Amino acid sequence: MKVLALNGSPRMKASSTYHILTPFLEGMEAAGAETELLHIRRLNLQACIGCYTCWARTPGVCIHDDSMADALEKFNSADMVIFGTSLYHFTMTGIMKDFIDRLLPRLEPWLIPHPNVPGVTGHPERVHKPDKMFLVSPCGFPEFEHFDSLVATFKQIARMENWEYAGELLRPAAEPLSRRSLQGLFTGYYDLVRKAGEELIRDERISDDLQAELRQDLFPGGKKAFYQMADTYWTEQMDKFKVPEDQRHTVPLLAADLDSTPMAPAGSEISADAAPSASLRAGQIGDRYYVPNEIIMQTMAAMYDSKAIPNLQATIQFRITPPNVDFDPGAATWYLDINGARCELHQGETAIPTLSVITPYEVWYDIGMGDVDALDAFTEGQYEASGSQKLRNDMLRVFPRPEPGSDDALTAEVEMIMLGMPTAFNSKAAAGVNAVIQFILSGKGGGLYCLEIADGKCASRRGALKDPAMTIHAPAETWLAISKGELDGQQAFVNGDYRVSGDMGLLLKFNTMFDSAPQEQAGDSATNGQSRRNKTKDKGQMTKDKTPMDMSNLNCKETIAGMPTVFNPDVAGDLSADIQFNVAGDEPGEYYLSIANGQCAFNEGASSDAKLTINTPSDVWLAISRGELDGQMAFMQQKYKVEGDFGLLMKFNKMFKT
Repeated sequence: MKVLALNGSPRMKASSTYHILTPFLEGMEAAGAETELLHIRRLNLQACIGCYTCWARTPGVCIHDDSMADALEKFNSADMVIFGTSLYHFTMTGIMKDFIDRLLPRLEPWLIPHPNVPGVTGHPERVHKPDKMFLVSPCGFPEFEHFDSLVATFKQIARMENWEYAGELLRPAAEPLSRRSLQGLFTGYYDLVRKAGEELIRDERISDDLQAELRQDLFPGGKKAFYQMADTYWTEQMDKFKVPEDQRHTVPLLAADLDSTPMAPAGSEISADAAPSASLRAGQIGDRYYVPNEIIMQTMAAMYDSKAIPNLQATIQFRITPPNVDFDPGAATWYLDINGARCELHQGETAIPTLSVITPYEVWYDIGMGDVDALDAFTEGQYEASGSQKLRNDMLRVFPRPEPGSDDALTAEVEMIMLGMPTAFNSKAAAGVNAVIQFILSGKGGGLYCLEIADGKCASRRGALKDPAMTIHAPAETWLAISKGELDGQQAFVNGDYRVSGDMGLLLKFNTMFDSAPQEQAGDSATNGQSRRNKTKDKGQMTKDKTPMDMSNLNCKETIAGMPTVFNPDVAGDLSADIQFNVAGDEPGEYYLSIANGQCAFNEGASSDAKLTINTPSDVWLAISRGELDGQMAFMQQKYKVEGDFGLLMKFNKMFKT
């Protein structure tokens, strides 16, 4: 089948329309279709002027000498045409309407009874192609009702043009799909779109079950959260162009009265019964999510960076006055005991604090969330601080936290990525995981976010929760770069670009639980589809030409002894370390690898200074080496154990490629 797809968005490749059409065409190609994508804006079409030259003076030929003639030739030879258009004022875009108007040369001027619509008049067709049409349309609003008039219009066009209307793929709340930085969140949705394209060619329809999956809400958090993210984005855009306040809101906004109607994908919400118990002592009141003082202070202790001021010795006393709402935050007095690399939280009062802080609940909460600058709040008298002025001034270095405002306008992107993580959640990979993951994204554009994972479901929101299983501390810019695929997450961790505390096993499983691989970009034509197939073929040929190490006849000792032959010095860089293997089971033994100066050597016995120790049964390590067992999964299942530098463990796979 020959398929022509029309992208009617003026934003072309920067549009949500394009990002939906791309995997849709890939699925069609996988089912054997020949596809081509035309960006209507690139045709630079002139509008139909109603002169009827194409009917009377030069039948079948338009008066405009532009690229429509070539486009019309492709249109007339297609078996199916996909009309891709963003929703503009509840209908198609202007350039899509121009294209459809310019289809007039396909008809003759005579009036005849319509062959397929009894009692209705039509025109004779010069060309009897295409046979089918399909509609693809995204819009910014979060409800499907906004598409009603658009769908009715295209159904009527198909009816009068004698095309079979093959269906539609509609995507409300689609603006995030146009953002390059967010593409990794939507791999699951793109997989469904790809499957839909394949079904449409193979079965001539998209199944009801798949249609139901495609219609699931794309972004979590409820309508109120969706409004807030949109408001954040437009506020930052207006800030960038210095729009005066009196020009921003000329009518009352009623969004604050909205309920939080769920918009999360099915399975991404956590019920009160399934959610971790830490969240039961917190709640939403107005625009603020209130949590106990213990969680606020626990989160602050987790922010501590021992490298900021080496060997710091200090105690910081806090007294938090209750909030001005009906919420009991618990104990009011807490102190942090800092001793070099250690920062411990205690309830109560310390005898001689280095620094004392008395603060209203709302003020310290907003400082921690990055909504208020701590020094500005102190200067304005919003809280009191006595004692070491130097420590007070160094607090942002010692406890790196989100900062309000951002010249780079990171906040909206970070917010969408963090709140959108449930869309990339892989429930199968998270089987058996019940945990809270806390994110502390420091610096401009940062914020506090937490993921709650329970019973195969995932929910995300701003704020902090008690006793997270793992806490990720990262500058907002670093985490944004990792999320975009511009920075390798494991390498960034090894380089110390961000730090992690808590369950390191959960960190190793993180990538598989959240599939955020960037979407592969499709090209504009069937030629590019062929190019993708050729790439796959070439890759297979390269793999075939390279003879892999034959592990089948090696014992465990020989397998470890052969690891220097697959050592990658570029990945190791200036690493100097010993990796100890303590092997048990049928083939017990002690061995270690010495890495230094870009070289790797095998040794028998025990290293006197191993940075990483792997304790494993021989059959487990053999299975991993042969590719019969996934190393990370085996670690998660505790089939082998590790002691020492987990950063080195995360670098292990890349250093030794078999």
